[in-house]
Amino acid sequence: MRDFGAELTRWMDERDTGVRELARAVPCAPAHISNLKNGKARPSSELAALLDSLLAAGGALIAAAATTGRAVRDGDVGLMELARRAEMTDVGSGTLELLASSTDRLCREYPTVDPRVLSGEARSSLRFVTDLLGKRVTLRQHRELVVIAGWLSALLACTAYDAGDRLTAETARIMTRQFGEHADHSELVAWSFEIAAWYALVEGRFADCAALCEAGLAHTKMSNAAVQITLQASRAYARLGDDQAAQMLKAGQKILARLPVPAHPEHHFVFDRDKYEFYTATIYTWLGTDDKAAEENAHEVVSRCIGHNGVVRWPTRLSTTLVNLGQIAGRRGDLDEAVGLGEESLRCGRRSAELLPRATELERRLAARYGAERLVVEYGDVLREEFRVLPPSNALQIDEAVGRRMDGPKAL
Repeated sequence: MRDFGAELTRWMDERDTGVRELARAVPCAPAHISNLKNGKARPSSELAALLDSLLAAGGALIAAAATTGRAVRDGDVGLMELARRAEMTDVGSGTLELLASSTDRLCREYPTVDPRVLSGEARSSLRFVTDLLGKRVTLRQHRELVVIAGWLSALLACTAYDAGDRLTAETARIMTRQFGEHADHSELVAWSFEIAAWYALVEGRFADCAALCEAGLAHTKMSNAAVQITLQASRAYARLGDDQAAQMLKAGQKILARLPVPAHPEHHFVFDRDKYEFYTATIYTWLGTDDKAAEENAHEVVSRCIGHNGVVRWPTRLSTTLVNLGQIAGRRGDLDEAVGLGEESLRCGRRSAELLPRATELERRLAARYGAERLVVEYGDVLREEFRVLPPSNALQIDEAVGRRMDGPKAL
């Protein structure tokens, strides 16, 4: 339209014809001639021919109108083609739904399925999703795929770490953050910090854990990740002997109270009410300021870990709670119970990366208090058998982590 307007202006100037004069000759409203000149209106073929005759343009205005019309029509077609391509996809209508459902199922299997098995499934699913990202997808599908890839990466970061594959775990954790940032998904970014904080907690780097939690909270204030991060910070402060442990415990409770009750509390990235009691028991145990309350909390957690039919619902939660009870028993002088609980914790089934360091720390604190008592030696033999089947690098990492734990506040 601007091409026609420029041509019309040129011929009006050349013929010294004003807007009103030309409008009277057509006849039409002077505003319409002005709009034609400014490119705000497009002439019909009849009007273009009439203007060409009135200005003696020799067909120039007719040609300009025809060219402009084609350009506009071609532009419309181009936009429609772009819109069509934006909706073209190699992903079937039900694929995303199935992927989301499968990812949800994998995350819900975390508490009970062997981490090596779950790692393999998460890795395969992640590879499939990232392959889809390289295909033709809509913008909406692209974001949904990125978010799904983020959850799968987060799950892989946890299961690989449980299985002792530290390199894969850290790579997957970094991918979680990258996918979260790419999809502008703040909770995924926050989980990447929480997972790093968990690594630090397991490895006895308690100050690092607290710092990572503070950084993670900057990304989310009211989510499952926010509760988890706050309570991880509480655990870190408890190991540091810092009063902030109690403050963070209360802060986590306030956030949790504002979240809906989850339909599937077994989902690893959903914080359920029973999990809060589990963390509370651990934090009270580590603080060592009220063993009676800590023991009551721990026994309540144990009862909730076992279903009505006697099946263990939360084996990892149960195993670490038994270690908590072992620590409390050791502090009150009941060596038989402390060792029995420590050994029982190793028979609970699925294990997290946290169990062996915790169980080993219990053995070393018992040895520091009771010396070479027969029960302590037998418990040490059980743990050495556990270490014997580990890759040397993993055994060394656990030994170093326990050493850092022993350097912290004495919990026994």
